[in-house]
Amino acid sequence: MKDAFQREKDERERMGRTVESCPFRTNYHIMPPVGWINDPNGLCQFKGEFHAYFQYSPLSVHGGGGYWGHCVSKDLLNWDYREPPLASDIPEDINGVYSGSALVEDGRMYLFYTGNVKLPGDYDYIDAGRISTQLLVESQDGQQMSAKEKLLGMEDYPQDITQHVRDPKVWKEDGVYHMVLGARARAWKEDGSRQDKGGILIYSSPDKRHWTLERELVPQKAFGYMWECPDIFRLEGHRVLSFCPQGLEAQEEKFQNIYQSGYSLLDDNENPEDTFREWDMGFDFYAPQTFETEDGRRILIGWAGVPDTERTHRNLTVENGWQHCLTLPTELSFREGQIFRMPVREIHELGWEKAETKDGGYDWRDCTLKLQVNDLKGEAFQVRLGTEENAMTIRAEGNKTEISFLNPEGEAAACGGGRGKRIGRVSGRIESLLVLVDSSIVEVFVNGGELVFTSRIYLEKPDRKLQIQGGGSSSLAVIKKA
Repeated sequence: MKDAFQREKDERERMGRTVESCPFRTNYHIMPPVGWINDPNGLCQFKGEFHAYFQYSPLSVHGGGGYWGHCVSKDLLNWDYREPPLASDIPEDINGVYSGSALVEDGRMYLFYTGNVKLPGDYDYIDAGRISTQLLVESQDGQQMSAKEKLLGMEDYPQDITQHVRDPKVWKEDGVYHMVLGARARAWKEDGSRQDKGGILIYSSPDKRHWTLERELVPQKAFGYMWECPDIFRLEGHRVLSFCPQGLEAQEEKFQNIYQSGYSLLDDNENPEDTFREWDMGFDFYAPQTFETEDGRRILIGWAGVPDTERTHRNLTVENGWQHCLTLPTELSFREGQIFRMPVREIHELGWEKAETKDGGYDWRDCTLKLQVNDLKGEAFQVRLGTEENAMTIRAEGNKTEISFLNPEGEAAACGGGRGKRIGRVSGRIESLLVLVDSSIVEVFVNGGELVFTSRIYLEKPDRKLQIQGGGSSSLAVIKKA
């Protein structure tokens, strides 16, 4: 592990001050110290402190796996980065320490993850050439890890499941441990062409080490060809399955990204497609994971990115030696038949100062923004972040919210890196908006979190302007960078 950390330190030295001086570094979002970040892993509160692990590639700004990064926090917003505690260093994880979860019990942390191996050769890496192993390490401090233990291998998965099995989420319920794994089942269309089905595998164990297949949940009709990052939890009496189905057909106001993230309610219906809702309607959201805090809150953090988007939009931090960040932690609540998602309450305890707009405008080049808009009553409202020539626009009217980097001619603004527009609707009329802007990430919460948009934005400091138009009552608060 020291070798991994030393290589990261050497890379940071080589980069000099490039990363630190980047104008797009955030203040309250988890970022890679250098290189690449993707899925949040092992989220938990341990001995009073919040721990976030994440897929981390310090040696490549374009990813590739190899490490779990690690940071800790007292308030879920200000993070202290530690050495990478996991690296690819045994035969079972030589090509990646893939995503996983944490279980806290009896003063110890148990981290479960997928070890990935891709054999060299002419393989499809679906039915041949890939080895997915579920592994376990223990820790007393969240940083120093025990030896890696194999829990499940290819021999333990059902015969109809391909070699894509990963992302263990483990929890304890009624004295029994349960593990849910994302999976891809073999399936074919009537014409003989392949149409695999996404699904999950659920295992149970009396002791965290010996696991038995409890059930396999693969829908009769394909709902995507692969389900990643599954998470099963209870929220206010409801059984929730969170997962990322890959391969859903895009629609104008639905499934607008290349891959989706959402949740289904398993209370009365075993077909997840019937109750599936997307977690986020923005450009940059994937691979969420939840955990329960010591005070009983269910918190969700996602990756502010989506896989395989290089051909659709770019992240303009690459030239500065880093790429991607995680979302703000959000609290989940259940009402009106669905889950609402709002920033953790700790966000309001930061050092916000009231800011006055002039003719609806404000220059925020060195500020973090919190814009609260109430009493909209479905009336037209617009927020522009940027200049007339280079901006992201948030529009709300009736029950529809749109975020867009497109000008009236349909041309994409430079600050979007190729992003276009995304649309979402609430069940009634729009009453409120909360817009949070932290340097290069915007998160929009509609009607108290009934609808959420997450998107990266890359405005140089001279272009960081805010312009408000429309009805309702608006209040702007800022945190000025020291």
